[in-house]
Amino acid sequence: MNVGIKSGIDLINSCPLFASMPSLPELPTELLIEIVKYYPELLLGTDASLQGVPSNEFSGNDTLRALSQTCRTLRGIFLPVLWERVQACFTVRNLPQRKISRRAKILERRMTGIQKTPYVLPYIHSLTVTMQECGMENCQPIAQFVRVLQLLPNLKSLSIFYAQNMAPVLLNAFRDKIFPSVVSLSVADQLSYILPCFPNIQTLTAQHYGGQLLKVIEHFGVNTRIHTLNNLCISSSWVVERLREAIPRLKQLSIWHTPQLVCGRDEIHCTE
Repeated sequence: MNVGIKSGIDLINSCPLFASMPSLPELPTELLIEIVKYYPELLLGTDASLQGVPSNEFSGNDTLRALSQTCRTLRGIFLPVLWERVQACFTVRNLPQRKISRRAKILERRMTGIQKTPYVLPYIHSLTVTMQECGMENCQPIAQFVRVLQLLPNLKSLSIFYAQNMAPVLLNAFRDKIFPSVVSLSVADQLSYILPCFPNIQTLTAQHYGGQLLKVIEHFGVNTRIHTLNNLCISSSWVVERLREAIPRLKQLSIWHTPQLVCGRDEIHCTE
């Protein structure tokens, strides 16, 4: 060993201040959680844009994974945090250069893997999936996805992207099912008819338009607990006129297209 390095180590070991410092596993759990909060959350697509943060930031997930594999103490602390937000979709890291017919395996493998590790089920609070890799000839990933949803007792947030072409299959899979724990939902207009499956939604994020979502809410009289509506396109006067009636508890509205919108309601906070 280099003499200078050895002398430095001896100096540290002989210093009472350093000798009394706790090791990482000995720090309070609250402090450890605060430390990892300095890393960015891994957010994708619309979820990232709505919060105004870059997408595909993996440094936080990489750190949590490494910490959860360090020792038993840190595993008990960081494994629940690592699994709190789960993505089953393509990212810049796992986008394969292969046939589309084989790409759906990523969703199916992810859902199957979750079912095989039941100890992580209570940890999952947020789930983001993409269906663009699925096809009408391959519906097995969707069946696995809905099966996993029924196993998640603490799921709070659900985002379903690129499911427009699979809407009939998804609507059939969601039929007669209820997910009361979900309070935040992000879907496209084509999936608006699954809204009654989520009776306790408080935050609804539209994808691409949102007009059909409002019509379904008005028709079924569901989701009256909604107080935040994100990413809505105001493309016609009826949307503005019906908004308050369809969602009476609305407190915050974010919009991405406003031809000539005049907000006369002080109670609603509008952002664009």
